[in-house]
Amino acid sequence: MEEKRSTVSGDTTVTVSQVLDRIPVGKFHHRLLAVCGSAWAFDGMEVILISFTLPVLIGTWGLTGLSAGLLGAASLMGMIIGNWGWGWYADRYGRKAAFQWTVLSYSVFAGLTALAVGFYSGFALRFLTGVGLGGALAVDTSYLSEHLPTDRRGRYLVYLDAFWPLGNLLAVGLAWIFLEGLTTGGMVTLPVVGAVAGWRLLFVAAASPALLVFVIRSRLEETPYFLAQQGDVEAANDRIRKIAETNDRPYEQIDADAIETGPSPGFSRLFEADIRKQTLMIAAAWFAINFGYYGVFIWLPGTVGAAGVVGNVYLYFVAVALVQIPGYFSAAYLVEKVGRKPTLGSYLLASGLFTFVFAAAMPGVAPFGIRISGVLPFLGGLLAASFFTLGAWGAIYAYTPELFPTEARATGNGFAGGVGKVAAVIGPIAAGALVETSYLAALAPLALAFALGGIVVLAFGTETRGEPLF
Repeated sequence: MEEKRSTVSGDTTVTVSQVLDRIPVGKFHHRLLAVCGSAWAFDGMEVILISFTLPVLIGTWGLTGLSAGLLGAASLMGMIIGNWGWGWYADRYGRKAAFQWTVLSYSVFAGLTALAVGFYSGFALRFLTGVGLGGALAVDTSYLSEHLPTDRRGRYLVYLDAFWPLGNLLAVGLAWIFLEGLTTGGMVTLPVVGAVAGWRLLFVAAASPALLVFVIRSRLEETPYFLAQQGDVEAANDRIRKIAETNDRPYEQIDADAIETGPSPGFSRLFEADIRKQTLMIAAAWFAINFGYYGVFIWLPGTVGAAGVVGNVYLYFVAVALVQIPGYFSAAYLVEKVGRKPTLGSYLLASGLFTFVFAAAMPGVAPFGIRISGVLPFLGGLLAASFFTLGAWGAIYAYTPELFPTEARATGNGFAGGVGKVAAVIGPIAAGALVETSYLAALAPLALAFALGGIVVLAFGTETRGEPLF
């Protein structure tokens, strides 16, 4: 077949960004989103499973409140290491290699958690699961962003994050099957094997994302940005040609003169003068969204139970997950129409407001002497907070990779995400400690964190809508 090429008159050099911008979104991008989104959904499933298994393990292993909190936060602790370490690895050795190894890693250790016999083995295996999860989150966004045209990049990165509630719904379904539907006294009877604890089978099912590694190995290739940055212009052009041909479009070759090669500079690059302010701004935003989100959602089953407004916690999780989907799509629209900065900032502010609303509707709470009670304020506040918080997640994932240059993009993603996971560990612990005072005391700091994060973004962020990756 004859190669499809075109040239651009007047251009002295042709960059990767220019070439990808001239390939409209098509079959290639849709398939890539499906693969990356599947990995993202599995990430969401793995993270939330502990919320359902923790009450069972508390009784099975006789855990104290402290040990239960540590076990619940173990994967989040591991994600700190995974965000930082795998982000650096992806910038040095490639996005594809890091992608497949992180997915395989968290799948294997999630499955091995089924063999845990107590707190120490459970904590270690959940921590190691988190290392892979954190890496996958940092690498997945970098990989997808480096295949997208500028005018669709923000929207498609929000679409990627929209797979997260699908993973949450999958976790709810699996938890119900193995902890409720198939169990008798917490046990599932299997042929030949006999009675097995339902929570163990749940973690065995959590190893299923390992199958996705075969798809990543056979169907995905390295990004043209990374190949060009490494000086392999021929491979970068070959990758661009395949993208164009899959979409049935002509393609252009990048010029070697447009490439600045060199090894990954590491974390020090994030604090050089040209990007230091944006590194600190987005790290603060990641801290805020993680502190608020995990502080609320890790303890959500207990919060819903304390509110006394619903009998089946699984139904609440389904409702919360379903309302997240339009939250993502609204953010996907706004990041392209009004920009990344105003969308993220305003959604974080709204998350803070509605977190405070449903906190104020908890029994026995009367902020400023005003008592708000009943199902509607609690449910409405919770669903609105979920809508805006997950929309903010989509916006922050669209925004973050655009703030860093190619040689430090995965490292920057990983650094910001790692700072966030520090907050993800602190948030649930702080909420758990403060709830003994009151639910308002536990939830108000989470609402405040959301709001402060929004203020930081609006005050110090720079707009990247319509800007090419650099």
